[in-house]
Amino acid sequence: MSRSPAPRRLRVNGEVLVLLPEKEYESLLATRRQVGAGSARMRALQQALTDALARLAASEGGGRAAGEEAT
Repeated sequence: MSRSPAPRRLRVNGEVLVLLPEKEYESLLATRRQVGAGSARMRALQQALTDALARLAASEGGGRAAGEEAT
């Protein structure tokens, strides 16, 4: 397996810039969109799970708040 070439770097006004071929740049953008979409799905699933657990706790405890015990 060969190593990919190191990215070319260019210093402009004291700031280091990394030069990428356009195709690689587009691939990075696509990956960024995919990661963002995955994060959005995870947040939605986390919220759905939180809501479901709250409904389950309410149904099991008769609506008592967390930490309260039945007498």
